Amino acid sequence: MKKMKKFALLMLILVFVLAIPGLTAAQMHGGSGQHMGTGQYMGSGQHMMGPGMRNNFGTMSHMMGDMHQMLQSGRLTPEQEQQMLEWMDQMGGMMQQWRGPQGAQLEAQHRQQLQQMQQNLQHMKNQIQKR
Repeated sequence: MKKMKKFALLMLILVFVLAIPGLTAAQMHGGSGQHMGTGQYMGSGQHMMGPGMRNNFGTMSHMMGDMHQMLQSGRLTPEQEQQMLEWMDQMGGMMQQWRGPQGAQLEAQHRQQLQQMQQNLQHMKNQIQKR
């Protein structure tokens, strides 16, 4: 069971790490007349994500890379693995909120949440390195 859970966590991280750069590029460039899912329509050349949102997206990508490396080390406790799952849930929730009408207003709040998660992740990383 533990191996299956770890495998699922690794696969989720891999999907995030592989998908984030492509999604960021697609969001930045926009397409010719893309539907935005909120009843709005985006014409060619318009941007769906502001610079703050793209920055938050990049932070998430770096965190996912770090989490992947930490999981690969095999030195995480079950509690630490659970914490990573919770962080991934939080990041997924943030990305869903970006699609909504309040997305741009949430950039600063999300930046603060991500900075706190990053600090906690770094603390966890330091603990692992001490073992």
